[in-house]
Amino acid sequence: MFRSVSSSDATRCRRRLRIGRWWAVLGLCAGLASCDSAETGTPGADYVVESILVSGEILPPVRLSRTAAINSAYDFGRLAVADAEVSIALLGTAGAARSTIAYAESPDSAGVYLPADTSLTALPLGTYRLSIRLPATGETITATTTVPDTFTVIAGTRQTAVYQSTEQLELTMTRSRPAARSETYFIVITEALDPDPDRLTPIAADILENEVGDADFESLVVSASPIFNEENYDVNPDGSLSVRYPWIGINFYGLNRIGINALDDNAYDFFRSQSVQQGGSTLSPGEIPNPLENIDGAHGIFGSYAQAFYDLLVLPPADRQ
Repeated sequence: MFRSVSSSDATRCRRRLRIGRWWAVLGLCAGLASCDSAETGTPGADYVVESILVSGEILPPVRLSRTAAINSAYDFGRLAVADAEVSIALLGTAGAARSTIAYAESPDSAGVYLPADTSLTALPLGTYRLSIRLPATGETITATTTVPDTFTVIAGTRQTAVYQSTEQLELTMTRSRPAARSETYFIVITEALDPDPDRLTPIAADILENEVGDADFESLVVSASPIFNEENYDVNPDGSLSVRYPWIGINFYGLNRIGINALDDNAYDFFRSQSVQQGGSTLSPGEIPNPLENIDGAHGIFGSYAQAFYDLLVLPPADRQ
């Protein structure tokens, strides 16, 4: 089932759905950063790193902060770590750095580090290593990601569809080659491009009316699916993939932008384990395992994904037109 997620960016890009800042869109690190290292079982890991590379797009910022105490709210501005030495290296086949991109702290935001060269893009299938040297203590944080290959949507069975009709949208895509595994994992994120309170679908209207969870109007503008694995798509004879899009992802009638996102191993591990942290299981608190972070010396995520898009015009059923 799709879940609603926050969409607080007032200048949301209408040309394409951008989810590079996953910690805002999917809430990946919010709960994680609100606990101290003694509670998480990661000795010495008192820092939170947040950075996601997007295949073929410019290198992203790196956000660095401290964890909050178990009984304190996490506030990045208050816990931001300044004056760190940050770089990202593109690795060769033998693991040595082919090139290193220096990062500098933003003059406007402590703890936010930006690439010195803003023209560089994340290479499909490129392997990148993040290195951070912390101020005063000299502690280091490192992580590595291999960026999934780019892919495209070849065709969709329809560009206009009536909500919850039997004619379900099916998308056919080229394969995004992941690193060191045969299966590709996806998250599908849908954005209503022209959201209007009068055009909410019945399910979304019911969620809003009954204040389910933290739902408000803005939180319904963008929705995210669980992870799609090979059980959710078909492999065609020509190697392409076909995905059936569920109606539960649509919260508004009108034009919707569907973003299909192929995950690297780090994003896949983090996202599937993070959903358990946020209540996505029947485990009691003492049984919930730590999130899978794939980062040395800190909590958080340094990962990557590739993305492709498809626009679908959703019409209300005849009795609602």
